[in-house]
Amino acid sequence: MFGHDLARFPRFSMRNFIVGAVAIGIGCIVSAIVAVVVSAGYHVFAYGDYGDVRRQAVVGALAGIFYATPFLIRGDYAIPAYLATARRPQRVFMSWNAACLGLLVFTFMMQTTVDFSRATAVLFYGAGLLAMIALEATVRRAVVGGLRHGLLPPRRVMLVGPARETGALKSRLEDEGTEAERIGVRVVAVANLPSVDHRTGARSTGHCDLPTALEQAVMKARAILPDEVVIATPWDDADAIEAAVATFQQLPVAIHLDGGALISRFSEVHLRKVGNAATLSLAELPLSPMQVIIKRAFDVVGSIVGLMLLSPLFAAIAVAIRLDSRGPVLFRQDRLGFNQQNFQILKFRSMTVAENGDSVEQAKVGDVRITRVGAFLRRTSLDELPQLINVLKGDMSLVGPRPHAVAHDRDYERRIRRYPRRLNMKPGITGWAQVNGLRGETDTIEKMQNRVEADLYYIDNWSLFFDIYIVILTVVSPKVFRNAR
Repeated sequence: MFGHDLARFPRFSMRNFIVGAVAIGIGCIVSAIVAVVVSAGYHVFAYGDYGDVRRQAVVGALAGIFYATPFLIRGDYAIPAYLATARRPQRVFMSWNAACLGLLVFTFMMQTTVDFSRATAVLFYGAGLLAMIALEATVRRAVVGGLRHGLLPPRRVMLVGPARETGALKSRLEDEGTEAERIGVRVVAVANLPSVDHRTGARSTGHCDLPTALEQAVMKARAILPDEVVIATPWDDADAIEAAVATFQQLPVAIHLDGGALISRFSEVHLRKVGNAATLSLAELPLSPMQVIIKRAFDVVGSIVGLMLLSPLFAAIAVAIRLDSRGPVLFRQDRLGFNQQNFQILKFRSMTVAENGDSVEQAKVGDVRITRVGAFLRRTSLDELPQLINVLKGDMSLVGPRPHAVAHDRDYERRIRRYPRRLNMKPGITGWAQVNGLRGETDTIEKMQNRVEADLYYIDNWSLFFDIYIVILTVVSPKVFRNAR
């Protein structure tokens, strides 16, 4: 009864239609241009002519149509979709893969695959993926800019409910969230309903009773005809909610039930059925069973290849450590992994101490405990390489939230509310926080909060493409070595 969007078929929105049509058209044009440029360039290099440019343009346009179809079906070309998410690259990646697969099937059925070289197909796939990622980011910036400068109208929203609830919701819509979320909505009217005294169960009448207040609210809505009506009534006041829904279904508007400040903290909220019970899904599994298999396969292959290629470097580092200071080559320390399971992390020893217990002091700038070889290893992150063994064993992943000393985990999980959620995925040798320069000493709570936010973003947006992207950044981005201690 209390769905996320209670109007199954909201009123047609010309602004969403225009944005969607423009996005689809530009996508087809960009895909066609990429196909022509890639094919012509390859033919000039290989054969000395441009090839069949017209045929390549048609193929590119078809790929653009196949690419746009999933976004169109999901409603991702509507303005709210552009404002609610940054058009995550992994969604573009999946849609582009589906587009290329659909194109392959189509050309096979039409018996035209013989007309296209494998080199052209591979180049088109790679160049097209990069072009679509850039296009989605550009269109989103254009939508936000259009709203900011009044070129695109925001959603016109009417709030209905008791004065306290509508006031709190109006404040959240106008004062909280990102700029894109704020400028994407305009509150055009507020209709207050009598509230219920939770101690006595009696409804305050004020100047009118509930049916009269709803009748007046509908008259106001008919006069201004908002795009959407949000019912901001407490969920335990079922009578008022049912009456408001039944009343506003007389109007051609989308109807929503406000989830309150608590529900608004969650980025993805969906209506789900658990048996015969209707529930609000606030968080999904970090990884589906198939995603777990894909990620593990990537970890196993990557760790084996890494250990084989880097074995000479391992030997050289081991010799340097033994010549530089007394002590073992490898340093072992207890860490918390997936689901807070304890494991021993491996590192090349970079300090004169091997702390492992209830009290572990973080390394600082100029720390006298760091050896000469250790300073170089930490600055270049080479001390982390033995963790490839942890990855092969299954304790860690190539990419994931960086594991901290157990003592630090116990401290921060008491101080940062969402900190324990980092352990819903295997820790990694590198991660989204590290490639964004969020590493090193966390001498303030804000630094750790920023790291946690980056880790949670990674968990919520995982894809194989995202992992590969982070691995590449780990090798080439200078941010990775920022704040290295």
